[in-house]
Amino acid sequence: MFRILVLGSGAIAGLYAGKLKQAGCCVDFWVRKNAFELEERGFQIQSHWGDFEYQPNLVFEEVPKNLEDYDLILNCLKCLPEIRLETILGIRIPENIPILLLQNGIGIEEPITQLYPKNEILSGLAFVCANRLDGGKIHHLDYGDLTIGSWNRNPSSSLMNQLVKLFETGGVPTQGTDTIRQARWKKLLWNAPFNPISVLSGGKNTSQILSEPTGRSLVIEVMREVQKLSELDGASVPLEQIETFIEMTESMKPYKTSMLLDFEAGRPMEIDAILGNALKIGEKFRFKTPHISTLYALLKLKSHSK
Repeated sequence: MFRILVLGSGAIAGLYAGKLKQAGCCVDFWVRKNAFELEERGFQIQSHWGDFEYQPNLVFEEVPKNLEDYDLILNCLKCLPEIRLETILGIRIPENIPILLLQNGIGIEEPITQLYPKNEILSGLAFVCANRLDGGKIHHLDYGDLTIGSWNRNPSSSLMNQLVKLFETGGVPTQGTDTIRQARWKKLLWNAPFNPISVLSGGKNTSQILSEPTGRSLVIEVMREVQKLSELDGASVPLEQIETFIEMTESMKPYKTSMLLDFEAGRPMEIDAILGNALKIGEKFRFKTPHISTLYALLKLKSHSK
């Protein structure tokens, strides 16, 4: 049986780990708190794929000593400066354990490959509208496709292909890619405008943002900056993807972004992973990103005012 240690218990962790369990995997969770509650009550998923419930096999608040027994570490933690894998897993882990990063942001893989240079690091992108409610309740509103690629193994790894099959067995539309860097920029093309604007607009959902001409225009301008950054980084996302994302967002159910939910709950926001790292890449290529820079500065002010 394929055994997975999941880091985190938010919407992404709960939804996709549940689908892996439906595919026959053993799924254990590491959480920062409330391990007993999660182990006792499990997850209740309201999903447009079909509602389901499941119990994690085990839940820990301390990382187990027997890491070598796992076939994969699935990292679904928020991408925040204060959350560091070495403080959770330790500075050394068995070299045969791969890590899949199913997280938001850009430039998040390099620190992990430097930390664990001999482990295979995979990157995953979830194009999904899902929120965790109270307890283990998760509302999966729309979409859900996954893209997975090996970050430090070329060409595409056998593990990547195995994970694609497991997710598909669980009912998740999944594709493997040899161009995961481009896929990550593609995800940022959506996250960079909608996450910050939802917070700075006073809590507007995706439909409300696009219904206002000024909101729609701002979304497009931010997307254009991200698209140019992807070109400079050697992983160009086609310019046509902007219009594709606008049409997709208009057709999907109104959605409160994860950053907005974090802000409303008083939790830290993934400002640096989504915007700060993009700014650093722009500085590296001496490319100015006035819209991203402004959103970043305003979000920093907003976060310090809480």
